[in-house]
Amino acid sequence: MNNSYLGKLDYNDPLYEVLFSQLNLPVKEPLFHVKRMSSRRVYKYIEEKTNIAVIGKFFNLNDNKEEKVRRIKGEFDNLKKLRNLGFDVYPLYVVKPFGKEERIGLALTEEFVYGKDLDYYIKKAIYKGKGSSLKKRLSRLADFLYALHKKTQDSRRVNIEPVSLYFQRILDKLCRHRIIDDLKSYIRLMDKWLSRNNIQMAKSSIVHGDATPTNFIFTEGGNIVAIDLERMKDCDPVYDIGMVCGELKHAFMWRKGRPDEVEPYIRHFLKEYAKHFKDEKEAFKEITYRNPFYMGLTELRIARNEYLNWDYRRWLAREAMECLRWGLMFR
Repeated sequence: MNNSYLGKLDYNDPLYEVLFSQLNLPVKEPLFHVKRMSSRRVYKYIEEKTNIAVIGKFFNLNDNKEEKVRRIKGEFDNLKKLRNLGFDVYPLYVVKPFGKEERIGLALTEEFVYGKDLDYYIKKAIYKGKGSSLKKRLSRLADFLYALHKKTQDSRRVNIEPVSLYFQRILDKLCRHRIIDDLKSYIRLMDKWLSRNNIQMAKSSIVHGDATPTNFIFTEGGNIVAIDLERMKDCDPVYDIGMVCGELKHAFMWRKGRPDEVEPYIRHFLKEYAKHFKDEKEAFKEITYRNPFYMGLTELRIARNEYLNWDYRRWLAREAMECLRWGLMFR
């Protein structure tokens, strides 16, 4: 995260009037300090007198990638939808959107919530031995994801076609980057998974869609706040679960070179999610049957990142294949 200071927002900038009207601040002439939050078009605006902060997310008005622009623009409605379902109060909370102004490329303004993200607690567990602290946050994350999936559960079965297309797009990119060599082997594994009864019969629900460690904030009061909902969609609930597990394994391998040390945390997370079901043991079995597919998909997804070492990206791809193969041994 860059978090670099860019200066003060000019009074003549059209965004100034947008923020002034949306935030209803208790000052006549607010002064906003601007920070860039990431390599994407995400900025933080901090009002000098009140210290109230807001996040602004922008899209490129000239971007010809319609799907990408539509996804970014859709986050405002996604946040409103989940908050209307009850995620507007703590302890399970979705960040509050203020508004948007597409004529200037502003897809969303939302509140800035102070706290530590899940990645902070992962690093504490890896480097400081604070494993109990990480488990506590994973329990809260499991609570949030179960509530999200349960409240939005659909009677319809999961549409596996978008999952297949997404999987293949990832593989295509990994081929171009020479991260994988045997495309056909991955495709065969994907086809086997998507033809399995327990995947095809899974009931759809709304999933976060980007359940990475930086997208969940934990406040001092023990609340969880979900952010970055632009990839929210209808899918198998285990899509989110597998992503969390895949991200955990990546974090332990990337930072410590010991992916085996993550297993107690993954198991804890899965059990904390499963405990909400009437038949906890059966739910745990059902989740763990489907989890290797989405966990492998996540490892491949992470392997696309060019900031990672090339050899490490190759390791992720091999680990994904082993995960996919191993999971097919059951049921």
